[in-house]
Amino acid sequence: LLLEKNVARVLKGGRETDDVLAFTLSLTHELEAAQQLQCVEQVLLDVAALPADAVKNTELAAGIVQYADVARMSGGELRTFRLVALDYAHQLLTSRQFGSKLGALQGAADAQLSGTAQTQLQLIAQLSAQHAQVEAGGLLDTDVAARAWKQTVQLAYAVLDDVNALMRLQLFVSTVVQLLGHDDLKVRRKALALANTRLSEVDARTADADDVLKLLAPVAAVAAAELDTSDERESLACKQAALLCVATAARRFAAARPTQFTDLVAIISGAHSLGATQAAVASAAMVALAVLCDQLGPRLIPMLPTYLPLVLKHLRAATAQLETASADDLALLISALSSILAIVENMGAFLAPSLAPLLLCLLSPALRSEGEHAELRTQAQQKADEVLVAMANNVPARQLLPAQFAFYQREAVRQGAATAELAVAFVGRTAAALPRAQLMQNYKQLFKFFLSVFDAARNPGVELGAAQALEQATLDAFMRLVVRLSEALFRPLFLTFAEWAAASAPVPAVAWAAKKDAGRSQHAEETRLRVFYRALNELYEKLRSILTPYYVQVMDTTVAQLKRFGVSHASIEAQEEADRHEKAAPSALWTAVLESVRLSSLHDTASELWTEDACRRVFSPLADQLPNTKPVAGEKPEDAYDAYISRVRDTLAPAASQLMATAGNDAMWKMLNQFVMLKSRSDFACVRHGALLVLQACYEKLGEEYLILLPETIPYLAELLEDDDSRVERATHETIRLIESYLGESLQSYLR
Repeated sequence: LLLEKNVARVLKGGRETDDVLAFTLSLTHELEAAQQLQCVEQVLLDVAALPADAVKNTELAAGIVQYADVARMSGGELRTFRLVALDYAHQLLTSRQFGSKLGALQGAADAQLSGTAQTQLQLIAQLSAQHAQVEAGGLLDTDVAARAWKQTVQLAYAVLDDVNALMRLQLFVSTVVQLLGHDDLKVRRKALALANTRLSEVDARTADADDVLKLLAPVAAVAAAELDTSDERESLACKQAALLCVATAARRFAAARPTQFTDLVAIISGAHSLGATQAAVASAAMVALAVLCDQLGPRLIPMLPTYLPLVLKHLRAATAQLETASADDLALLISALSSILAIVENMGAFLAPSLAPLLLCLLSPALRSEGEHAELRTQAQQKADEVLVAMANNVPARQLLPAQFAFYQREAVRQGAATAELAVAFVGRTAAALPRAQLMQNYKQLFKFFLSVFDAARNPGVELGAAQALEQATLDAFMRLVVRLSEALFRPLFLTFAEWAAASAPVPAVAWAAKKDAGRSQHAEETRLRVFYRALNELYEKLRSILTPYYVQVMDTTVAQLKRFGVSHASIEAQEEADRHEKAAPSALWTAVLESVRLSSLHDTASELWTEDACRRVFSPLADQLPNTKPVAGEKPEDAYDAYISRVRDTLAPAASQLMATAGNDAMWKMLNQFVMLKSRSDFACVRHGALLVLQACYEKLGEEYLILLPETIPYLAELLEDDDSRVERATHETIRLIESYLGESLQSYLR
């Protein structure tokens, strides 16, 4: 009756509502604890008896609640009644007075508490169903109604938590075990949620752990049970909740009690869990398996043949349909990868028979593709990368390297450059992770493997972008190996690398190569040398002066390449037609060779490499790069001038100026300066402009010291001031201003 009065006051917005509730509670507190529990349970039963919304047939609604006229209640009044009743139960169960009286009973009210818990679980299930019913019927037409239902469900869960907190652990366990056999699947699912919460709260080091682990067997039975087809959706939810409980329990207790959890692996590997065809169940089972593997480690090795094939089956299926994958498919993939990660980290030495199918999935380009559900795809990619890292660190090299090489030869070569790129990157990651002893045993075959991949990129039939990506991936992987080698191992390898680069070898056939692209022929022929010089430059960035003595071995090759690209005439157009046709256009190799000159001179701190003799060999062919105006393949005629200037400014000028700085004496400076300034008299404006850029770079590098060569430079500058091409004239003025900034006076009197 008091509850009904309180509902009326709430609806009217009266200020006395708190007073009425307080009076109702104080009156209830006069009763014994068992009677108070009876009051709570009756209130909960009354709330459960209420219809979802106002009823039209008043006769059917009569007598539903003895102390309230439900037949005349509107939808708003019914919502308010639920809230008031549940709030009363919540306030009573959490009150200090009730707690004191209940404690004095010393377990005599256990049966009542257990019954109250079951009643509340049934109420929550009913409220959830009613909420869905009114929502589907469009009855939540106002914010007030929607908020009231949300508060009702929250209060119902709060009351359940209150009852749960009052129950002793043994009582809680027996109650949950009983509820797991309930006919209503919703009640089972709520009971599993309660079990999961309690499992996550108990300390594994206390005696309570023994009691709470009594939940394991019935929970595992739910996970292993056949799907209930009468309510498949709710049955799936129950199995997922049960597997979540297994994962929670394993995370907290498995390490301390391994025997109890080892037996669970066989249960969750069954046909209705890990072997289930439903993605949601299989995903939850693989998550639980991942936790068990992390906690139990090698203890699960004897059962590896039981669960690993099932995980691989799900992994293959999820990978195969990545192009059209749904969110559930991607969740299954992430779960499979998580499970594989745990297996690899804890049992990596026992995966040899499964490495081939694993690599086929993990190195699939589809796994890195874009599509719907971008966030889930990103998670899958990250998890796959984690698995690859774990394999590199945990699978013995004697098993992993042969599998990687076989995958490259069998699958990567067949599928295309994208797969090859992933495979090579994985080999590089493995090379970086090898223990020292295994590195000593395998570095030679790794070196040969990388060289074979470099050769594959030479095939002109391989699309240019794919070839460049593969070459870069291989170079990155190759560097991971080389930087780990001692000098004793590195020196012979370096010499072999240099010989390989200089050798003429037939272009290997590649399965994914298309029709030969004649425009790429030159670049394909240069691939070995380009790769070598790019690797050399990256080594210089890492090893600096340590690498300088090795450059002596490639000095002849460097000079030969400079002569190959260089033009001794004023311009390439001035040569004979045949010679002009054969002359190589500046390419990536050209850039790499000049960069090697710059880096080798930069790190030649003791001037042991770039002696006077070495400089004399290089200066003339270095200056001869200026007249090579042959356009790069695909370059538009209107862009040729700017492209040439960019090449000189970014590559040739820095190399020449750094070599000047390393040479360190004015006699050497004079030689190269003379070679460069002679090019400023070319018939072609871009060459004259390029010579000025090299001169500017020398002044920027050497500063006032280079002024010693000003007298012999003045005549060339005077000529260039009168140049017919405005771009050359403008560059001449820029050069003069730069020289004047170091000289401290104007040059105009010398240029007249």
